[in-house]
Amino acid sequence: FINNARALSTLEGIARTLDPSFNVLSVMYPTALNRMLQNPTKSPVVDETLQSLIRSKDTGRIDRKKVSDLLRDSALISGHSKRKVIFDVLKTRGGRKLIRGAIREELDERVVKAVFRRRKGTRSMMPRERGKRRFLSRYFKL
Repeated sequence: FINNARALSTLEGIARTLDPSFNVLSVMYPTALNRMLQNPTKSPVVDETLQSLIRSKDTGRIDRKKVSDLLRDSALISGHSKRKVIFDVLKTRGGRKLIRGAIREELDERVVKAVFRRRKGTRSMMPRERGKRRFLSRYFKL
């Protein structure tokens, strides 16, 4: 790992002498994101790292704030928009699995809340979210 970091920093230094606006992270971003989400070697370390980046330590559920912060940081570091980062995540199998899990957990939570409110005597149900774009925009605060 250290040798790879040294090599990347050397290459970035050379590239920045030729182009001062060069950002190595924006060039590596698609490949790194794809490898992390697909995890082709099925490394438990990669899975644990990804889960620790998006899940709450207390509940074990996907934490909106952590996901939103990760999205913001990824967009900032890579120089891409948040929408582009989400689109890139959705292009990978692992990313689609991650988003499905987030949607599933969100719907489960809403159903439990709605059932609990009904039992308390309140008739109001939570409004349905229509459209994936609307849901993702609200979930990630775009």
